[in-house]
Amino acid sequence: MIPVRLEAVAVHLPQHIETNADLHAQFPDWNVLEAAKHTGVERRHISAPSETALDLAEAACRKLFADQPELPPRLDTIIFCTQTPDHRLPANACLLHGRLELPLYVAAFDVNLACSGFTYSLILASSLIASGAAHDVLIVTADTYTKLISPQDRSTRLLFGDGAAATWVTAGDDTSYILGSAWGTDGSLQDAFCVPGGAARLPTPPEPLPEVTDGPNTRTRDQIHMNGKTMLGFTYRMVPPHLQGLMAAHNVSTDDVRLFLFHQASHLVLDGLRSRLNLPLERMPRTLATTGNTVSASIPILLHSMLHGPHDLRRGDLLVLSGFGAGLSWASVLLRY
Repeated sequence: MIPVRLEAVAVHLPQHIETNADLHAQFPDWNVLEAAKHTGVERRHISAPSETALDLAEAACRKLFADQPELPPRLDTIIFCTQTPDHRLPANACLLHGRLELPLYVAAFDVNLACSGFTYSLILASSLIASGAAHDVLIVTADTYTKLISPQDRSTRLLFGDGAAATWVTAGDDTSYILGSAWGTDGSLQDAFCVPGGAARLPTPPEPLPEVTDGPNTRTRDQIHMNGKTMLGFTYRMVPPHLQGLMAAHNVSTDDVRLFLFHQASHLVLDGLRSRLNLPLERMPRTLATTGNTVSASIPILLHSMLHGPHDLRRGDLLVLSGFGAGLSWASVLLRY
C-alpha cells in the first residue's frame, strides 16, 4: 500500500457550450441525434479562439486554491498533463508555475498523454510521495482538443469537449491509500489515434495543407485522425483483463468496489466495458452528456461530480480509476479514497 490521499479537486470548463441542436442546425445531414445514442454526448464546452489549456488550467488551480487556502504554501510538485500545450517549449507546467507565482523549490514538468493521462500522473505522484521526493502534488489535466479537430470531422467533433481539472494529491494514512496500480502501452497501434503532422516528423508547411476525405469526414494531417473501430476493439480487448488482473492481484472483487471511474470515452465504450465486467449501472457513473470526452481531465471531472452530487462518496470507499486511449496506452489505480 502507498499512503496517498486525493485531498481535493477543482474543475474549470470554457464558457461557450455547443449543443447537439447547434450541430444539427449546422450539419443537418449528420444525423446528430442518432450519433448521440452512441457517443452519449448532448453538449460540450468549447474553448474560445484565444483560450488555451494553460488558461483553463490556471482557472481550475485558482478555484482549488480558493477552496483550499492551505495548499499553496505546502505545494512542492506540479504535474501538468496535456497534449495541447501553449508552446513547444517551455513546458506548460513551468508556465503555470510562473502564473501562480509559486516558490522556486516547486518542481514542475509536463506529461504528454491523453485519456490515460490522469491515472498515469496519479501513479507518478504516488511514487514521488512514497519515495519522499514530494509530499503535496498538484496534478493538472487540461486539454483543448477542439482546436485539433476538423470542423468537418463528425467522428471527433460530436465527441470531444475542452476542460481542465486541478487535483491535490498528498501523503495519506491508514484510511486513504493506493492498494495497487497497473499500466501498459501498445505503440504498434499509434496510428489509431494521432495528429500526424505539425511537429518534427511532418512540420506544417507554409502553404495551406490539403484536406483528406475519409468516408464522411474531412481533415488535414495537422488535425486529429481517429480510427473508431480500432480504438473500440483495443478498449474491449485490453481493459477488462487488465482490470481483472489488477483486482485479483489485491484480492478485490467487483462487489468490493464502490465506484468505477472510467475515462469518459463514449457511451459505446462504457456500455461495452460494463457488460464485459458485469458491473451494475449505478456503480459506473458518467458525465459524458454535459461535458463530452474531455481527454485527460475526464476522470477528475467525473470525480468532482461524485463529490458534489448525490453519490455520497465517503472517505474509505474503494474506487477503481481507469484511463485508456491515445498511444495507445492504459493505466488504472485501485484506490481507498
